[in-house]
Amino acid sequence: MNPGFDQDQPVSSGQPKVHVFLSSESLAEIADKYSLTLAELMAANNLTPASFIFPGQKLIIPTKKQVQIVAEIPLEHVVVPGETLTSIAERYGIKVSVLQEFNGMHAGSILFPGARIRLVGEKPKPVEISKDSRAPKYCLVHGYHKVKPGDQLSRIAAFHGVSTQALLMANDLSWNSVVSPGAKLIVPISHTPYNCPSLVQLSTSAKDIASELVQVGKKLWLSEFGLVIALCLEMQRSGLQAELGSKNLTEDLLVKISELDDKNLLSVRDTLNEIGFANLSEGAALWEPSAWFWLHSIESNNE
Repeated sequence: MNPGFDQDQPVSSGQPKVHVFLSSESLAEIADKYSLTLAELMAANNLTPASFIFPGQKLIIPTKKQVQIVAEIPLEHVVVPGETLTSIAERYGIKVSVLQEFNGMHAGSILFPGARIRLVGEKPKPVEISKDSRAPKYCLVHGYHKVKPGDQLSRIAAFHGVSTQALLMANDLSWNSVVSPGAKLIVPISHTPYNCPSLVQLSTSAKDIASELVQVGKKLWLSEFGLVIALCLEMQRSGLQAELGSKNLTEDLLVKISELDDKNLLSVRDTLNEIGFANLSEGAALWEPSAWFWLHSIESNNE
């Protein structure tokens, strides 16, 4: 008997099977066991590479006919009179919640004949990871949680809208793990440090000034983190506006940062305190998540 197979489910050729996920196996192994590709198994269960699977979770093992239907799903569907989001979802074997997400809809949305419903989600654009080892790997706004006295892992997960299993896996913890106050946990959210909705977008003029700052900083061999520190201070000091800033002051700032040993750039606040900007360091440090995004955008445009 296969320990991962739910014997209560129908096993006829026309019905899908259900596989109970075990902690000792991978999705690729399950797909191979049932002569499926990994993509077919993930599509049948509405999974993405970022999805977390927990032991005991039931996975649909699609029939060959269902696999063929999924493979033939068009990019969009044109609504005809009498159709509902539920009927469209059933026709293509897609969850209603997934269709709502693809099309920015909610439970009360009304469909009109002729409307185009997206059936396939847009593939996320690959994000190039910064070369600087101090570049954020997770969102600096939502990607971490500092443990407070009385915090429990299940409550932390619920507060951030993720599963407890996902939180445990992201931090290499077990269900019996105890975390101490002050510990910093990774929160496995879906967005990256560069597409967080809370990041501040620069105006055209501010981006031009930021680009010039980055260009000068690179000539002084500043690291990416050094450039981020400079961007944080200039945003706090002048809002990255030419009429409120001074080119000489900006160049002086970049020189001061370049004179520090790169290993001493411990944080935005501490670095600015050390080079004489203690009065602006607290406010400047708050710009760090957005400053990494600005730098990433500037470097992407220059490639």
